[in-house]
Amino acid sequence: MTTVLICDDDPIVREALGAYLEHEQDLEVVAMVETAEEALAQIETTRPEVVLMDLVLPGMDGIEATRLARGMQPAPAVLVLTTFGTEDHVRAALASGATGFLLKATSAPTLVAAVHAAAARAGTVITPELASRIAVDPAARSDREARATGAAREALDLTGRETEVLTLLCAAESNAGIADALSLSESTVKTHVSSLMTKLGCSSRLEIALRAFERGLAAPPQPTIPPPPE
Repeated sequence: MTTVLICDDDPIVREALGAYLEHEQDLEVVAMVETAEEALAQIETTRPEVVLMDLVLPGMDGIEATRLARGMQPAPAVLVLTTFGTEDHVRAALASGATGFLLKATSAPTLVAAVHAAAARAGTVITPELASRIAVDPAARSDREARATGAAREALDLTGRETEVLTLLCAAESNAGIADALSLSESTVKTHVSSLMTKLGCSSRLEIALRAFERGLAAPPQPTIPPPPE
């Protein structure tokens, strides 16, 4: 059973998120609060494995709350939530120690998958819409256009296997999923991920994905468009 704490100042959002997660038999919402201060107090009391943290809160904001939460022992994984998102927001969330960054418009299945990935400390947790938005950011675009994808890979000295691992990592695959797809052991995948962190100058899987999107090394995942009702 994975325990989750929800922090959002909108009661409708809190209830909706709680309902999505409580529907899953292996997820338990241990607290729902509206301020960062309440969240930090509840984290000490309930010790959730995953925290859904709103970016904009009354008083202390979600970025600072994330930083403090990640400094606790044991530290929960934190997924930052917002109704909008820019590259600056993602960078700030990463710097604070966030495991991922999700738009509040994220579908229930995507939210549940993100919580599971965060709890397992595996996979890249970022909504496809936000990844696409970052990939077409003007500042990032100018950087990508300065080098072709192949040239960028060559400059970074990525091996063929590292490129395969990078592509799957950017598609939100966990180490186990990458290992299965490439017929490798998980320990070998971890070695390749560590090498990618070094070559790309990153400290997390999420940062690897963002750097790859910016440099054109991997295509950002595309939003899933639900079929029209019959």
